[in-house]
Amino acid sequence: MYLRAEYRLGPELKFLGNLDTMHLMERALRRAGIPYALSEGFNPHIKLSMGTVLPVGLWSEKEYFDLEVLGQIEPGQFINSLNQVLPPGLQLQQCIEIEAGTPSLMKTVNTACYVFAGWEADEALLQEIWDSTTLPVPSRGKKKDVIKDLRPGLFRLELEKMERKILAWVSVGEPLNIRYDELLDLFAARGLPPTSFKDIYRCGNYIKKADCLHSPLEVITKY
Repeated sequence: MYLRAEYRLGPELKFLGNLDTMHLMERALRRAGIPYALSEGFNPHIKLSMGTVLPVGLWSEKEYFDLEVLGQIEPGQFINSLNQVLPPGLQLQQCIEIEAGTPSLMKTVNTACYVFAGWEADEALLQEIWDSTTLPVPSRGKKKDVIKDLRPGLFRLELEKMERKILAWVSVGEPLNIRYDELLDLFAARGLPPTSFKDIYRCGNYIKKADCLHSPLEVITKY
């Protein structure tokens, strides 16, 4: 049986690395007595597959993982059992059963939404960014000596005036991976330094097909 779960990683855990989060989840699975499946070989490990990497220093409203379990377990029971042993700040929110052979989260999640909160809103600035044909910034990825154009991977840019938030939906993974700190560089180049924001976090991961954004928990027949 295969499960896909959605969880929240709160601000108090935002400095956990991806491996730390995975090891935390593995320990919780053991403590909860979940009948997880193990890989074969001399060094068997839990068949747990985390979703897209959450940058250290950011918290998230919706992250995901896949898990293979032995036998059958109700998703609701799985959530309750795991939440009882997870630390404050990390809680499962939803869970579904998925079919064997379902493409992995790393292969299918291609969009993320980052939130930049606490800024005195300026619609003109966001409109200028959105109307630009190119948005060059120095790459913060492995190829740090190249200039990256963010425009092809900027899918949506919104302003929530009442809550003073900028929401940016961007491409992740291949062929264009946009990092939150590259967005910070983009804002800084237009007079909005990182100190303008009181909080930065990820509010969602999505599977983008054409112009539609799907939750990884949705059943999508063709990827």
